[in-house]
Amino acid sequence: MTYKSKFEAQLGKELGKKAEYEPDKLAFIQPAKNRNYIPDFKIIKNNIYIEAKGKLTWEDREKMIWVKEQHPDKDIRILFMNASNKIRKGSPTTYGDWATKNGFIWADYKTQGIPKEWIK
Repeated sequence: MTYKSKFEAQLGKELGKKAEYEPDKLAFIQPAKNRNYIPDFKIIKNNIYIEAKGKLTWEDREKMIWVKEQHPDKDIRILFMNASNKIRKGSPTTYGDWATKNGFIWADYKTQGIPKEWIK
């Protein structure tokens, strides 16, 4: 038997055949949380929001998708410090790939700076 911790292994040994280890999977729905998103910048002249991202975590990716879905009227763009970074170690997907796949307008600060058309 393979346990996830020493404590579980100790309990498994003590319980022996009186108990099964991880016999069932119980589904549940995580309650919704009311949260706020504060964009990094808003270009005053054209109401473009710019989210500056050096690191794009899993939590960031989820949040950006939820905000985009719930505010389709807002123009939210992502300016990556380096868009060629991978979303996680060993992944072929870059930050830019992820943004394109999820319908975000994005740019790579490392190669192009702030796009002039964003701030006209």
